[in-house]
Amino acid sequence: MTFRGFISIDVEPTDKVHEFIDELERTRAPLNMVDPNQLHITVKFLGDTEEEQVDQIVEKTEFALEDFDPFSLKVSSTGAFPHLGYMKVVWMDSEAAPDAPHAGVTEDEDIPFLTDMAHRVEEELVPLGFERDDREFSPHVTVARVKGGKNKERLRDVIEKYDGEQFAVFEVTELKLKKSILKKSGPEYHTLEKIPL
Repeated sequence: MTFRGFISIDVEPTDKVHEFIDELERTRAPLNMVDPNQLHITVKFLGDTEEEQVDQIVEKTEFALEDFDPFSLKVSSTGAFPHLGYMKVVWMDSEAAPDAPHAGVTEDEDIPFLTDMAHRVEEELVPLGFERDDREFSPHVTVARVKGGKNKERLRDVIEKYDGEQFAVFEVTELKLKKSILKKSGPEYHTLEKIPL
């Protein structure tokens, strides 16, 4: 049996996150909202994954994370993919908080902490048959998927209003291997394994 898999960091839905989501919904733009309790940063998208690979995936990811300690994650600012002129995905940005306790530090100061983490996980999983992603890693939190152009000006106004806003700072102590179940109302995510830092 296969499942649609990915490795992620869960994001806590603070009051400020809920406020942003409520304002997005009030625009009446055609949005498929992500359940606030399922918000996450995808560290590595796996795609179709064999169930019997789970133990190997966990083992390889643990090895990739050997040099990483728990760290503080900052979620702030907003935007849209591919851009505000043509919005398909509404997101919040994230980064390891450099001024917070347990802040992540990489060997190469030019590589952002989360990017370094994602690259190391990706490289360890290549021998298991998971391909490298051609796109540059972007540590974002998907909040909604845009399904049409109705009320796009209102939607853009809300996204711009929250650009620069700080939504949360919290400590990350683990990554999770999850599976995605696609439904008409949007995907549901279920945790299969926890991978501690």
